[in-house]
Amino acid sequence: MLAMLAMNGLHKNAPETVAQLTGGEYYKFGNEKTFERELMTIANHIPNRYVLSFTPQSPHPGLHAIKLEVKDYAKLHVTARTNYWVDDETRP
Repeated sequence: MLAMLAMNGLHKNAPETVAQLTGGEYYKFGNEKTFERELMTIANHIPNRYVLSFTPQSPHPGLHAIKLEVKDYAKLHVTARTNYWVDDETRP
């Protein structure tokens, strides 16, 4: 199902779909005013980024969901991927 949704999204707007699937952000610069506004948004995000990683202890092949929450910070907006894929070859 996820693959079908991704393929449909790629037909509509490939860069936006790739950004969403990988936990990134997509901005459309329609004119000078929106360009300046979105550029300011991006500039504000740069110093406020953290990179988190993990290694599953017993990975099994297939698609796996990820949910990231920050305890005691209900108003904090977290942008992260929502899933990851494990191939047979990547298992120990």
